[in-house]
Amino acid sequence: MDIRAIQKKWNAFLLKAQPVLKRTGEICKLVTDNVEIAVKYVMKFKKLFLAVPVAVGAVILALQNMIKLPALVGLFIQNDGEFSVQIVREVAVLGPMAVTAICLLLMFISKRTLTPWLVSVISLTLPLLILLTNTFSA
Repeated sequence: MDIRAIQKKWNAFLLKAQPVLKRTGEICKLVTDNVEIAVKYVMKFKKLFLAVPVAVGAVILALQNMIKLPALVGLFIQNDGEFSVQIVREVAVLGPMAVTAICLLLMFISKRTLTPWLVSVISLTLPLLILLTNTFSA
């Protein structure tokens, strides 16, 4: 094949592909513009996007603990396997949920978002620790 035949086929291909390439470019521009708009909204409502998964996780953990914990929940396990403080299940469930809610409230009030949010994520370990210590206490 000589170079003229290749050029002829290439030009025919470009002629056929031109509408497709034009439409693909329009779609890419539309997607790029919408990504910029989406990033603007995510940055504008950053606190809300961070708070929703933590709040949902806190509710799920509270419901799980409401089902799995005994009626009297022990706190502060001693060396002999006994608990120094016993509280009712509702307080053991709603206490960590209140701590998480306070952390999220402080996140909304604070100028810096990430630090109170990280504290609220770490506060999600409280229901897990209460469940763990009351499940494997002895």
